[in-house]
Amino acid sequence: MRTFYITWVAWLLVTGSLLAQATQLSGTVRTDDSETLPGVTVAVKGTTQGTTTDAEGRFALPLSASDVTLIISAIGYVTQEVRPTGTDVSVTLKPDVRQLSEVVITGYSEQSRKTLTSAISTVKGADLKNIPVASPDQLLQGRAPGVQVQANSGVPGGGIFIRVRGTNSVNAGNDPLYVVDGVFINNTNLIATGLGNQVPSNPLADLNPADIESIEILKDANATAIYGSRGANGVVLITTKRGKTGKTRLTFDTYQGWSKAPKTFEVVTGPQLAQLENERFVNDGGLSANLPYRPVASGGLGTPDEQPTYDRISDLFRTARTSNYELSASGGSDKTQFYISGGYFRQESIVRPSNFERYSLRINVDNQVTDRLTIGTSTALARTIRNVSSNDNNPAGVINSALYPRSNLPVFNADGSYAKYGNFDSHLALIQNLNNNAVGSRIISNLFGTYAFSPALSLRSSWSIDFNDVYENNYNNTLLLAGQPRGTATSFLSRDVTLLNEQVLTYRQTFADRHSVQVLVGNTIQQNTFQRTTLSGQQFPSNDLQTIASSATQTGSSTRSQAGLLSFFGKANYSFRDRYSVDASLRADASSRFGASNRWGYFPSVGMGWRLSEESFIRNLNVFDELKFRASWGLTGNQAGISDFASLGLWQGGANYLDLPGTAPLQLANADLSWETTRQWNVGLDVAVLKRRLFAELNYYDKYTYGLLLNVPVPRKL
Repeated sequence: MRTFYITWVAWLLVTGSLLAQATQLSGTVRTDDSETLPGVTVAVKGTTQGTTTDAEGRFALPLSASDVTLIISAIGYVTQEVRPTGTDVSVTLKPDVRQLSEVVITGYSEQSRKTLTSAISTVKGADLKNIPVASPDQLLQGRAPGVQVQANSGVPGGGIFIRVRGTNSVNAGNDPLYVVDGVFINNTNLIATGLGNQVPSNPLADLNPADIESIEILKDANATAIYGSRGANGVVLITTKRGKTGKTRLTFDTYQGWSKAPKTFEVVTGPQLAQLENERFVNDGGLSANLPYRPVASGGLGTPDEQPTYDRISDLFRTARTSNYELSASGGSDKTQFYISGGYFRQESIVRPSNFERYSLRINVDNQVTDRLTIGTSTALARTIRNVSSNDNNPAGVINSALYPRSNLPVFNADGSYAKYGNFDSHLALIQNLNNNAVGSRIISNLFGTYAFSPALSLRSSWSIDFNDVYENNYNNTLLLAGQPRGTATSFLSRDVTLLNEQVLTYRQTFADRHSVQVLVGNTIQQNTFQRTTLSGQQFPSNDLQTIASSATQTGSSTRSQAGLLSFFGKANYSFRDRYSVDASLRADASSRFGASNRWGYFPSVGMGWRLSEESFIRNLNVFDELKFRASWGLTGNQAGISDFASLGLWQGGANYLDLPGTAPLQLANADLSWETTRQWNVGLDVAVLKRRLFAELNYYDKYTYGLLLNVPVPRKL
């Protein structure tokens, strides 16, 4: 009995001790001016336990131990570590001057906008949150000066037209370089089906806009020269969201939308058409007795009032629906942070029958292995489905097939079949029977590691891949002119793979609180491989059997090309008291696309900045919150749009004689083929007044491109 009593007392003591340890910690987070802060992350150091402050800046956190350290962080404020001594704490966060001055992502580095000497436009994620768009390019419309963005076609997921400070080349490409989390995006259009000169593929349509944290557009040569032979047309840097320390946060977003054409084609009615035809006949000298539209009894087609009207335009347009669903999770401990998101997007075209679908998945992980080593990944997977139709300037497209026939001509024949006029299909036949499907698979992934030799010196190595695969299936059945007499089909399998390896060594240090220095050197190794297999078939036994293996006549072809790029680059920045800044960069590129005599290209740049607002003679005016003068000069190159084997002498097969295979010259070698080079200088002025409520960025620039590449036709034989 005594033993039982002692055991019972001991159990009560242990239970009381455990209950005493399970305490509820509460507190309030405020700013310097005693304003409460909502949305502040409060995490227990070394664990995944955490919470956020409510609208009143208060938080409550159950603790299983009394000796803990809290990590309190918020965007725009200095992160603090607090060791609570009671059950109620009060924390005051101080503004982070570095964040409030806005850190801008530049080529391979970050830099305060105060010391920036380049022309760079930034679009932050907070400005993009409530903009429902299909792809990231649409986020830039009207938000970056000097950047022109417009759709190449009205097809959902279709091509885009982005020009940064105008057009630089005649034959080479004019699209900017896209870099997503350090991965160079290949913007090759893989869709091979001819669609009336429109570009049906958008390289950015595979990205989910909801995953984007910020977009920087590098515009002048001082900002883009670090990208060398790919920087002449500007650079678009896209940074995606990453996890933050704290409790896992689940977010679900969805929106539904409908769109329609505000104005459609206006066509004449049947009676109006007949009246106009009669007027034309008389104006051409015809007799009134012989009018084409006169009573049937007198040999005419019937009077104008007797003519029917067939409305084809309403068949073209529809109220198109857009659907979007997003689910994301983010959080982590002080060692590992993650951001995972999945999305589904579907958009119908206003003009039937096109549509676009996208399934997306993103996984971003950061892990601090040791105090010196950090590793991580940024991986995006996407699957897209495009049903595209032939429109735009295609004379036999869906729209023209509805506009060409006269409005008094019937849509169907007497037997119920589609009525065709001239070389045009029935618009309904195209809408209801068009089968142009393109299914794409995209992997954009970056694995990286950063090792800090010291707080000032670090090495970053990354391995990246951009895998783009598109399978197209195009079948024209016998109801279409293109499918006569027994159906035709074409299939394309296109694949473009870009592999990239980069090393960047960065040194950053501040001396005596006034001299700031940043120096980086690095190298890039890139390989791009493109291949396409084409199959076609004619003469199908039935419209229900659409695989090429079912056709009576089958043909096929394939093509493959490869290109490589080797680069070395360096960049240095110096700033004195954030008042005077100077920087310079140099990149050397060697491309396999160019001749042996001009394989290497060198692209330097230099820039300077002077913050006049830090001078006493300006500061004493009490007018300007910011006044900075900038000037820069640099050279950039362009190899976009140049074929992989442009400098080589090529032969091609197919020059057969009877049953014997043969080859023939295709292209002459050009060992002197070299870069297109763009020289650009820029002068700018940044002005902020009224406590930074009003900000203006003024730039004057001059661009000059020389060494333009032009095609000169050369006969294969004398």
